Amino acid sequence: MALPTTADLKSYLRIESTAEDTLLGLLLGRAQAMLEGWIDCPITAESQTAVDRGETLETPLITLVFPRRPIGSVTVTDYDGATVPSTVYTVDARSGMLWLNPGEVFDNPPYTITAQVGLSLRSDYARIEPLLNEMILDLAADLYQRRTPGAASEKAGDTTISWDTSRETVARVMKSLRLLRLGVAQ
Repeated sequence: MALPTTADLKSYLRIESTAEDTLLGLLLGRAQAMLEGWIDCPITAESQTAVDRGETLETPLITLVFPRRPIGSVTVTDYDGATVPSTVYTVDARSGMLWLNPGEVFDNPPYTITAQVGLSLRSDYARIEPLLNEMILDLAADLYQRRTPGAASEKAGDTTISWDTSRETVARVMKSLRLLRLGVAQ
């Protein structure tokens, strides 16, 4: 399964023409961006870089922290730009923590961490992807329907499409995110 396409959104909205394909594609992108913004994590894994705050601590470092999760394919460089061997640390992909292995030291902070980040790295991604797709379609449909403020229906050719303007799409999506245990960024 993949993230929703314009064809998926057209089917969801019961749109048969191609006249609004560009708009629908943009609305899908906007809906996905909204969802990713709320959870502060991309859906599809992408490379991101962060600097661990370890240089401000006076105690020896035993962990490095990547601010987003889940993570994978981690590379760490020290203050001098030297790559820290992956044998020095163990990655906890789910928490974004890099734990120092016994007998090793993190002694040249700050450390720059580059990692793949995204929900698609989760071991249960296949289970949550259909729900993420539904949320994206729901948000995109809501954006489409609200492009004409106050409208409750639309006529195209011989077809009239009506929608429930009382829907609380955002509240429903937020509830789904919490049920999936996907934190909403504050």
